[in-house]
Amino acid sequence: MVRQGSLSTLRRKPFRLFLLARLISMSGTAMAPVALAFAVFGFDSSPASLAIVLASNTAPQLVLLLVGGVVADRFSRQRVMVIGNLVPAVTQGCVALLVATGTATTGRIALFAAMAGCASALTQPAMNSLLPQLVDPGELQQANALMRLPSNVVRILAPAVGGALVALVGPEPTLAWDAASFAVAAFLCSRLDVPGPARTATASVFRDFKDGWKEFSRLSWIWSYALSGTVVVALWLGGYQLLGPVIARNGHLGASSWGIVQGAFAAGLLLGGIVSLKWKPSRIMVVCVCANVPLALPFLALARGAPLPVLAGATVMAGIGLDIAIVCWNTAVQEQLPPEVLGRVSSFSSAGELMSVPLGYLAVGAVATRLGTESVLLWSAVLMISASLALLLVPSVRAVRRLPAGTGPVVVAAAAAVVAGERSPRGRNGRTPDQVARP
Repeated sequence: MVRQGSLSTLRRKPFRLFLLARLISMSGTAMAPVALAFAVFGFDSSPASLAIVLASNTAPQLVLLLVGGVVADRFSRQRVMVIGNLVPAVTQGCVALLVATGTATTGRIALFAAMAGCASALTQPAMNSLLPQLVDPGELQQANALMRLPSNVVRILAPAVGGALVALVGPEPTLAWDAASFAVAAFLCSRLDVPGPARTATASVFRDFKDGWKEFSRLSWIWSYALSGTVVVALWLGGYQLLGPVIARNGHLGASSWGIVQGAFAAGLLLGGIVSLKWKPSRIMVVCVCANVPLALPFLALARGAPLPVLAGATVMAGIGLDIAIVCWNTAVQEQLPPEVLGRVSSFSSAGELMSVPLGYLAVGAVATRLGTESVLLWSAVLMISASLALLLVPSVRAVRRLPAGTGPVVVAAAAAVVAGERSPRGRNGRTPDQVARP
């Protein structure tokens, strides 16, 4: 047995390979936006051209994410990960070649961006569903925290490194590294050696989709959190990423101070990952819900014109809470759902948040034009807190428990059967399936 501890999961070779593949691909992905922007502006200075390229990458994800959930449950998740990394390796390589040879156009880069977006949409549910096959069930929270912790470091460092590389040698080498990082990730994923699909694919794709929706809509603790998350994500993106820089530019902060605020948020994410490694709460969904509340703190600080130290402190708390919430949510879903539906249910949850991205920017921006940024931030804070804490009124949210360390697969299978709606071998307690928590 692997010794339990905050880093014991790293002793498992498949998990180490998966983590390394994720970090390497992220190092390229985090640097690519800077290189891509300067590459596009190199042949077309219009901001609309860059917007077309970025939209071409995002739009397929809105359309195909739910299909990705079916793919994750129907085929080998390891194979999906390999193919899903090889496709962007090729597309980013082609973009780098186009830029290097001076043959790049907005249409050509947008086409490759769309292909990469399709691969991302089809791969994301498989990536979220693969982790339970790499570690013991009782180690899932630890594994999720370890996936987040170094990833946050990469998110902080990689954009700065990418900007420096673009300034020194141009965008082509940075785009080439992005392509190479996906190729390396594909190779590492091919070495995972995990079981094939969670079930035998006998039904039609439409039936798979229908069954996934039925499972998602029947579990109130999942769909209620997804609905709340759609509101919170939309308001957070619109308030923090859109209105935050506006207030910083027009108020007393300035661009340099806003950079400090951004750094404080990243530091909070790192601290949240460290907390998640050590703290394993039993009522995991209650903690998940409450950890989203601090996201409103930066809004309140911005709306009240708080000094930089107060705003930075509020942003650190928001980052800590967000990372804890993400780790708790991923762990709860991976523990509570049967493996054969995990990809589809996860894709339905992610689709709501993804669709809220453009909605948040458009809605918050339009309302702020009418009511003013401070009023919108205050009301957004109130709505975010309300949307989060309202989940505590859902009995099944309060009932979900985290698996104890060392839980074996037999207990997990029995508990998953209960959540899936089958009769529990522990006895008849009379509760509906979505009210049943871990014993």
